[in-house]
Amino acid sequence: MEKIILTKAVSLQGVKSITSFSRATIYRKIQTENFPKPIKISAKRVVWDEAQVKNWLQEKVNSYIQ
Repeated sequence: MEKIILTKAVSLQGVKSITSFSRATIYRKIQTENFPKPIKISAKRVVWDEAQVKNWLQEKVNSYIQ
């Protein structure tokens, strides 16, 4: 099992705020392995590592600039 070091947990609402993506777009990108996967913390709750989401976004910005 991969060890995850969580910097800060953010909800779906937080991910939407960081990326400006809709819920559907976020989950579509997860299915195509183009976005960080959520971490299930209870039966009905998932969170994302804020650093992973921001790093993903920064990579997209960097690839656009080059």
